[in-house]
Amino acid sequence: MNDLGQSLTEALKLIVSLDADFRTIAWASLRFSVTSTVIASLIGIPAGIALATSRLRFKRFIEDLLNTLLAVPTVVVGLFVYTLIMNQGPLGRFHLLFSPAAIIIGQTVLIIPLVASLACSSVAIVNPIVRETALTLGAGRLRTTLTIAGEAQAALLVACITAFGRVIGEIGISLILGGNILGYTRTITTAISLQTSKGEFTLGLALGIVLLCVTFIINFVVRRLGRRSVWVLWA
Repeated sequence: MNDLGQSLTEALKLIVSLDADFRTIAWASLRFSVTSTVIASLIGIPAGIALATSRLRFKRFIEDLLNTLLAVPTVVVGLFVYTLIMNQGPLGRFHLLFSPAAIIIGQTVLIIPLVASLACSSVAIVNPIVRETALTLGAGRLRTTLTIAGEAQAALLVACITAFGRVIGEIGISLILGGNILGYTRTITTAISLQTSKGEFTLGLALGIVLLCVTFIINFVVRRLGRRSVWVLWA
């Protein structure tokens, strides 16, 4: 118990003092997660909106496929991207393996289905009166779709924040594609895994505290925005 208390005290000191290694690792995780979330949102939100407002014959099948992809482990996604960017893979000539770009690509692939699925669900529950009103006023398909998306903007933001929460805590992709290189591709989760395996808990605890704080903030924001989105969509 004394050892745990001492490690916790030292971990808090690292956070307060903004230790160089701690700062580098935390910043790398945030940078990779934010970048992948932005890219995935730019792809997934339009795809989800298009799916929700379309009348495709296989619409239900596509929705089921997206929901199925949500359960794919991060290591499987990591292996899939690894086969694409390895030296012998189709993208091997770009030498992306064990780089920040590789992690960002893997994380983006991981959360695109999540963003698309949540965006589709968000738009699907918009009050039908919005669509009918837009069509009655002579709005075209694009304008009508943008109007519906505007009504669901709070829920779409929740989708983006949820996706960020998914990648900030993943470890499989970062290990397989990034290689856990200090100062380059080492993230919070991979650093915690390494420090724990070495029996050095101070830095791992400090990073764990930061990860817990980030997760708490994400959950708090999602809950608040979720309440607002339900009220807006059905108002």
